[in-house]
Amino acid sequence: MGVQGLKTFIESSKRNYLRTCAFRDKRLIIDGCNLYYLLYFNCNLDQIHGGDYDAFEELITQFFENLAACDISPYVVLDGGDDHTDKKFYTILKRKQQKINMAYALSMGKRGRVLPLLINNVLRQLLHKLKVPMVQCLEEADWEIAALAEEWNCPVLSNDSDFYIFNLRGGVLPISHFEWKKVRVDKWTNKKFIKVKHFTLEKFCVSFKMNADLLPIFASILGNDYVKLHNIKYPNWEEYSVNGTENARIDGMLNWLSQFQGPEEAISALLKFTDKGKVIVQKALWKGIKEYKLISGSLAKFFYSNVLPQSALTGPLQVLPKWTLRPLLEGRMSSSVINVLVHQRVFLTPQVENFQLPCSSEISRPIRQVIYGLLLLGGKQTANKQALAVKAVTGTSKRYVEEYGRQHITLSNQKVEAIQTKVMEELQLETLDKEPHDVRLQVFLDTLGVSSAMFRGIPRALQLQMFVTRYWLVNAQPQPCQVHLWGLLLGMVNGKLSSTTKTETDMLLRLKLQTGRGRIYLEDEAAHLYSQWQSCLRWSLNLNRLLLDPLSEPECARLYRGTLVHQVVGELRRGIALESLLMRGSSAEQLFKQLKDAIVSLVGEDFIKKMKTGLENRDAGKTQSGYKDQNQPIDDLSSFFEHLMDGDIDDNEDDDLNGWNKAKGHKTEIPDCLYTARTRHKTKVRNVNNPSKKYERICFL
Repeated sequence: MGVQGLKTFIESSKRNYLRTCAFRDKRLIIDGCNLYYLLYFNCNLDQIHGGDYDAFEELITQFFENLAACDISPYVVLDGGDDHTDKKFYTILKRKQQKINMAYALSMGKRGRVLPLLINNVLRQLLHKLKVPMVQCLEEADWEIAALAEEWNCPVLSNDSDFYIFNLRGGVLPISHFEWKKVRVDKWTNKKFIKVKHFTLEKFCVSFKMNADLLPIFASILGNDYVKLHNIKYPNWEEYSVNGTENARIDGMLNWLSQFQGPEEAISALLKFTDKGKVIVQKALWKGIKEYKLISGSLAKFFYSNVLPQSALTGPLQVLPKWTLRPLLEGRMSSSVINVLVHQRVFLTPQVENFQLPCSSEISRPIRQVIYGLLLLGGKQTANKQALAVKAVTGTSKRYVEEYGRQHITLSNQKVEAIQTKVMEELQLETLDKEPHDVRLQVFLDTLGVSSAMFRGIPRALQLQMFVTRYWLVNAQPQPCQVHLWGLLLGMVNGKLSSTTKTETDMLLRLKLQTGRGRIYLEDEAAHLYSQWQSCLRWSLNLNRLLLDPLSEPECARLYRGTLVHQVVGELRRGIALESLLMRGSSAEQLFKQLKDAIVSLVGEDFIKKMKTGLENRDAGKTQSGYKDQNQPIDDLSSFFEHLMDGDIDDNEDDDLNGWNKAKGHKTEIPDCLYTARTRHKTKVRNVNNPSKKYERICFL
């Protein structure tokens, strides 16, 4: 994600490419995936226990609350499916292996960075709740973000250094320098603003007396996700550097390029360093230039009036049924639909779990197989769709999807067959949205093994999460103990009550006292089981969305709080009575009983009685880690952002994300470093070279 080393070069340079500004009263295009990635990690939210989604929700809410206070109009753009050309396929494979390595490191008590499985679901639900304008692109978002920012002449908020190469008039605001937590007040106008660092390509190129059209060539030489150059024996770039420069290689490269008037001359000069394959190198360089060339995109029209992009109606993306386009663009349907239909593959997300056991995503494979069946087996396809559909086994009508998961700590892949339940045999994907509610509901129930008679009496708001929990109890390996079930249900109770105005603060008094000690245990068995549960929930949510919500979708942030759930398991393992964790007669106790009764009605009392209590082996598989309680209430910002989606508007991962975690030596060796530590180090370097904050000049953007 981004141009290798460019962000570090820009931030550490003595030339001050980043200008300190006061930002307010403007539109802002936000790289949504970059935002939630960096905010989650920079604010030290839980990773090893499966995530604290309520704390993340509070963080994102505060972020948009502070933007609203400064009259900043945000437009969030999220990635969708993989590019239909597969130009970044091998880069994706490399990063998936890195994520497996990091998840394994965390499971062993080392350092790493792994996003919780449901983080994207939580973000999209919250953006809709707050009525923040957002769109999920059908493919990768970078180009569309840049095109929208250029069309509206406003900055992009992102740490992805690719945006330093796009020629954006509005420039770039790096998230790492976007001081959103502290809203300041201008003493002259009494208006609130956020202190930012602002990058413009114009100022950057002026400092090198360089044509901006040469920057895409620079990005290709330095290394990005779009172009891979081979067979070039580059000169010693340091020879072209100015004395005293922090990064002589990049500085020299820029100085060398600045001697050329335009791309043609620079490419001709580079080809002189090529021994063979000059035609291939030349095509690759022109391809890199094309990747950064901006024309009008489709997002502005969608934000203005919900006009569907033309690319979705013609070309490779026309495999998507028309009725799916709007929910996909609105982020109400998973982008996995795009990858299955266009690429016939799915990348499974690594989690912190027991790596001696099969991947936790194995449990949800039957759910995914039904999704694949709906998408690939659902009725007739046009000739164009057949050309893009997954290849059938010779002589059969079977369809397969390539799933990329893990085998121990190694990225692996296998073909998974798309299947149909009995009720699906007459369904067609093109007309799935026209099917009666009862038919779509039956597909969901059949997939999770629930009969219509089993859930009568379960409140509609609880049905989906209870069906998922039943599926998990029946299919999980190893078999969950009672302490795991009670911990999960108590977590749901806590989530439900924390969203109400009258939170019962003494609901889990013993656990809150334990939290104050700042240390909890990670039990690898519990970690694996709860990763399985989250996988079941995630793919059940995806299935429910594809079936146009036959069941009510629960708030994901309220269903699971990893640190609390693991703490409950620890307390119960120690022999603390379940009843003592709930205040007698409280609404918490009543809600817990309601959830417990729902599960009993789904699996039967005998099933619960036959489960192990979890007290047999109290100290199995524990490793220590820190925890900080961050649960706070959330306010609704709906009224402020709602107007941004209406009417006309007159006036919207870099090297830090992919460079720090490269494994060295043996494949099981995991680097012991953190992004936050690296950021602090770079901050110290910048402060040595730049004026002190006391004399720092702030301009209004």
